[in-house]
Amino acid sequence: MKFYVDYFGCRSNQAEIQEWIIDLEDAGYQLTSDLSAADFGILNTCSVTERAEKDIFKFINRVYKKSNIKWIITGCTVSKEKKHLQDKYRNYYFYDNREKESLVERVKALFPVQDNIIYHSAYRSRIFLKIHDGCNFRCSYCIVPFLRGKSVSLPAAEVIKKARYYASLGYREIVLTGINLSSYGYDLFPGENLLNLVQEIAKIRGIHFIRLSSLDPRYIKYDFIKELSYIKKMADSFHFSFQSGSDSVLRRMKRGSKTIEFYKILEHFQHFFPDANFGADILVGFPGETDKEFRQTLNFVTESHLTYTHIFPFSPREGTKAALMEQLPPHIIHKRVNELREVNKIKRMNYRERFIGNTLEGILIEEDPNYSMIVTKNYLFVRVPPVKGYKKKKVKVKLSHILNDNLCEGTIVRR
Repeated sequence: MKFYVDYFGCRSNQAEIQEWIIDLEDAGYQLTSDLSAADFGILNTCSVTERAEKDIFKFINRVYKKSNIKWIITGCTVSKEKKHLQDKYRNYYFYDNREKESLVERVKALFPVQDNIIYHSAYRSRIFLKIHDGCNFRCSYCIVPFLRGKSVSLPAAEVIKKARYYASLGYREIVLTGINLSSYGYDLFPGENLLNLVQEIAKIRGIHFIRLSSLDPRYIKYDFIKELSYIKKMADSFHFSFQSGSDSVLRRMKRGSKTIEFYKILEHFQHFFPDANFGADILVGFPGETDKEFRQTLNFVTESHLTYTHIFPFSPREGTKAALMEQLPPHIIHKRVNELREVNKIKRMNYRERFIGNTLEGILIEEDPNYSMIVTKNYLFVRVPPVKGYKKKKVKVKLSHILNDNLCEGTIVRR
């Protein structure tokens, strides 16, 4: 029996999708990228922004009209709008975030397979491993804690078991992800922490790179950065949940951080990882954001060691404190987003230019008749002439030139 998957939103959603794929393949189901060939579909949803939620409803409307298969739909949008979805799409199945843990068992009950043939698609060369869910903070703009609940960490022994299994399936890079990854282990007894977990995963044979998803600056200490630098498998790319470069905006966001701390964090990372790719989430147009506050954020992005930003226009989410604040006109938010995106494009290009002519380590993630694609240890995507036999192997690639701020070209350095 064949199934199709799709998702919106964060890396935690992607990690959940990948885990469901592996569990379903172990049970005899077969993944397909052709929707018309599928017997059923699975969609993991996101409600972190209004735009994401609108995109999800468009997707559901489209497949509802054009696809004859049944869909299992889960995630944050379901947690937020379950009754509305059930009333409108009566022949689909909807499971909120609390029901995700049993989703594979629900699939087995709804769509039983007749054989136990195992199809391992090896969905990626890289796999996202979710080790944490929920959040105990209450940032004034964020709806996620209301949809995913309190902070919950996966015990280290279970994480290591999963990582070993994924390595045995051929996955060569593990991306550790969570709703608040930096808080990993604080809720466990006895306590665990992210650093110790990374050190243990680094011992697993077959795992070449370990990458961390978004890090909360409130948990990042000097010793954490220093100890990470001793782990040879640690990827040279780090992403931070900064949200703003203005202290007054950060206070209204209830982020509990200051910009001077961001500068220090980036200085320490730059010292121990001098060639690393540093990114951050930046929320533009928070209620009451003045032109001066926006300029503070713009200056921070420009002057700091950040090499790229993920830029999000603010959208109010019902139930949060920020939704009750006076909102900025959309045209002002749009103008500021575009201005920051121009800075982002320049920084991305400048970072890539540093490596032209250099040889970098990476993993081949895609083989096509016309090209192959590599993601490097410092998170550059490099297109190379088509090759065979390198899938799921660590390779070395020499960068020749930049195609755009997302893609480089190069050649594999033969061993």
